[in-house]
Amino acid sequence: MSIPRRNLTLAASLLALLWAGASSANELQSQARRQLESAQTQMRMAAAPAGLKEITRDCVPAPITTTPSGPSWTFEAQTGAAARVRGTAWRKPCAGNDAQLILTLQPLQGTPFVCGSEVEISIGGLRTDDIFLDVNPNDGVGTSFCGNLAATTSFVLHEFDSGFNFDDDAAFTLVFESDFGPDASVSIPAYDPALYSGGSSNATITGKHSGSYFSPARNGEGVLVEIGTAGTRRVLFLTWYTYFQGQQRWMVGSLDMSPGATVVDVPMYLTSGGQFGAAFDPSQVTVTAWGSVNVQFPSCTSMRFQWTDLAGATATYNYVRGMDGLEGVPCP
Repeated sequence: MSIPRRNLTLAASLLALLWAGASSANELQSQARRQLESAQTQMRMAAAPAGLKEITRDCVPAPITTTPSGPSWTFEAQTGAAARVRGTAWRKPCAGNDAQLILTLQPLQGTPFVCGSEVEISIGGLRTDDIFLDVNPNDGVGTSFCGNLAATTSFVLHEFDSGFNFDDDAAFTLVFESDFGPDASVSIPAYDPALYSGGSSNATITGKHSGSYFSPARNGEGVLVEIGTAGTRRVLFLTWYTYFQGQQRWMVGSLDMSPGATVVDVPMYLTSGGQFGAAFDPSQVTVTAWGSVNVQFPSCTSMRFQWTDLAGATATYNYVRGMDGLEGVPCP
């Protein structure tokens, strides 16, 4: 690795920040302090043992794609008075039970300052923020991005804390620290190859999968799904009841399925404008496209539910049936 080159990169980034200015003196001081902390972190890295923990070379091509696939976990954080970033954590299967964790960062407002020192990982009672954001998992060098993010970029996490054993296939909590708002935190479950295309076969979607699904960890929201026929058509109808800005939000979608389908992408819509009871008038209802959901049924009692809105935010929930099954309808 080239420590002098990294220090020059940090110095150039800091000078650019100082010349560009910030929204306030406090913001300038805070960002400068974070740059200094990152420089100190990189100096510690010089004395760290060789090796790139939890980076599987040649599993992910460089540059890393910015389009997540499979289960994903999303957060947003304010990084400045006029700067905000969205992060999406996801995994790329490598081989067997090994996958590569990827963090995709997208600027939502301004050019948010991002750095590995802003990221904290917790497993059990242990935690570390000795993290590099590495754009190339295949060069064998622990390089780090630390600066203002102008475009959506994907990274692997290079953790170099000699007292911490990071397994990116295990369940852990990822925190993105912010000095301008609440820290963002996402809980990432253990890697399950069965949830990825090719990992294992999902059930063929049929009427026996109709019912209500929810996650005990997200009690209060869930999905109602009905699968049946309309003439010669095979139709899946889905209602997702959730919340937005503290208010109830229901979204609906339907899709004609091909025979033997094991996965479907359902366009989802919001409706508004209607009135209650006798005042209801269908002509007042407005239908607005919201995004889509990807639905799979790994078993008769479980649903993999991945949503993506029109702005590109995405997340995956693993739902289970609210009941054991449909009365009189065996499954499997």
